Amino acid sequence: MTDTNKPTGRSRRPRPAAPTTPDPVEIAMEIAVSGKSPSTAALEVLETNAALMREQIGLARNERFRNRIKAVRDIAIAVVVLLLAAGVIGFVWKARQASGLVIQPLSTPPDLAERGLDSRAVSSQLLDRLNRLQAETDSIRAANTYASNWQGDVSVEIPSTGVSIGELDHWLRGTLGRETVISGEVTRAGESLSMTVRTPAGGGRTIVSPTGDLDALVQGAAEAIYEMTQPYRYAVYLRGAGRRDEGLAVLRKLAASGAPLDRAYANLGLGVDLDKQGYFDQGMVRYRRALEIDPDFAPAESNLAAIYDMVGETERALAGSNRLVRILNGPGRRVLQPGPAEVTEILNRAFIAAYQGDATAAADLIGTLVGKQEYAGIVQAAPLHQASLLVAAHDLGRARRVLADIGVASAVQSYRITGVHYGLSIPTADLLIARELWPQALAELQVWEGIVSQPDHIPQIPMLIWPRMAEVMARMGRLDEAVALVGRTPTNCYACLTARARIAELAGDRAAADRWSAEARRQGPSLPFAFAERGQMLMARGDIAGAIDFYEQAIERGPRWADPQKYWGDALLAQSDAAGAIRKYRAAADRAPRWGALHLAWGRALEAQGKSDQAREKYTEAARMDLSAADRAEVKRRLAVP
Repeated sequence: MTDTNKPTGRSRRPRPAAPTTPDPVEIAMEIAVSGKSPSTAALEVLETNAALMREQIGLARNERFRNRIKAVRDIAIAVVVLLLAAGVIGFVWKARQASGLVIQPLSTPPDLAERGLDSRAVSSQLLDRLNRLQAETDSIRAANTYASNWQGDVSVEIPSTGVSIGELDHWLRGTLGRETVISGEVTRAGESLSMTVRTPAGGGRTIVSPTGDLDALVQGAAEAIYEMTQPYRYAVYLRGAGRRDEGLAVLRKLAASGAPLDRAYANLGLGVDLDKQGYFDQGMVRYRRALEIDPDFAPAESNLAAIYDMVGETERALAGSNRLVRILNGPGRRVLQPGPAEVTEILNRAFIAAYQGDATAAADLIGTLVGKQEYAGIVQAAPLHQASLLVAAHDLGRARRVLADIGVASAVQSYRITGVHYGLSIPTADLLIARELWPQALAELQVWEGIVSQPDHIPQIPMLIWPRMAEVMARMGRLDEAVALVGRTPTNCYACLTARARIAELAGDRAAADRWSAEARRQGPSLPFAFAERGQMLMARGDIAGAIDFYEQAIERGPRWADPQKYWGDALLAQSDAAGAIRKYRAAADRAPRWGALHLAWGRALEAQGKSDQAREKYTEAARMDLSAADRAEVKRRLAVP
């Protein structure tokens, strides 16, 4: 039998395990992990690969740095390219927007050049004279609305050598823009000098001075350029310089054959001239023609609203001022000079507030005109309007301070301040009326009637002075004179109608009072005044409920007007509702805090509630305010009671 466990041959040594990966680094790591000492070859692999990894890390860091540098470079190049592109675009855009007037150097005779009056010097004189003409032109029209203008962009073109950025700019402006180039020359013939100026559209004009007066030539050439390129502004300049007939001739020609906007402005200018002569109806026809050409023509809308105000058509004046403010807050403002546009908007916002009874807000708005650029005499006359509005707001102390600041204490001084402004305001008389100083008020009104002399002021007397004068007469008991005078006032004048109603009521003619009051409300449905006054009529007749209804209607139309709030409080107090009266008095005081009669009434209501100490505080406040003689006597009497 065979033994199977018996060795059959020579024994073999065990072979090492095969590597699990072909990666030499991983092979070396496996040896290291096994705890065996790596062979020299394995150690060499590890060291070599460690060095290789350090090198690769360094290269990677360098690559990241280079990439960052490249990114910064690319960004910088992009920024430079964008800036260059923006500069080129801006350069071209500026050239396309160029619409100025460029004066080319006028050639001059050798003898002038020898005296230092070369082409550059003479052209500079012409430029200076043009700028002076512009400064002397009181116009609301913005120069950038002209087909060719030089407002803020008049320059003398000086030849240069070589190619430069300036020449490139000049070429682009001439190619892409709308510049008007003025050329010409000065020539001599013996003692005589002639200056010829030319515009592309207006042709040429030659001015001659037989005596060689260069200054006269420059003035004549400047006016010729002004007329050829800016005819409307030239006409306004002529009127301001006392050359009315010349200005009218320019305007009539422009109205007949100018571009649409020029025709609108020409009609505006002709309307202003008619207004200055006192022909308001004819002036309004011109303004309406201008608005037919351009319904958003702000200057015509402004003047039309002003004339409506002056002739007493207050409802139309309110509508016109509202339209004007809308226009001035839209594209229509772009065609106006910024300064005059701002003054016009402030004035009309004040009118709107005043038409709604908010005399305090109106006065504050007018006060912001101080220091503004003068336009049409509005800024100079602003304190007079502000003082009258403060009287309407029952702040007589502040009104007196405003007048004192400008040195006005009489009608004569006030009228001097009015100056060229179209709108009359008579604050010195209004102050006396508010204090119920009837004889003094009548005397002041009579002075006003006598001193008003400007043609555009005289037609305002029946609407502004006569209604006040008639009511003062009525308060003095001169009822027949009052009725006769107010009967001469226009029946399309809102303030005249309300005065007719008040005077008829004072005269005991209730039928006439009712009729005139109803007509005032019909002509001024958006205005609060006739509604409040109708309430006062009914209150005096004992119809308290009817009076309150009209006070409420007045407040709906004039929510910031203090008077109907106070009147409503009086009505509630008459109904023994002292608490309700105090609520109305408080609302009125929020609108007219310096109204002495209001604080007196408030004290009465508090006294009716048995609040003697609080009532006494109100009487004390009233004593520090302006009061009529009757009210002051009552305050003294109530304060004297322990």
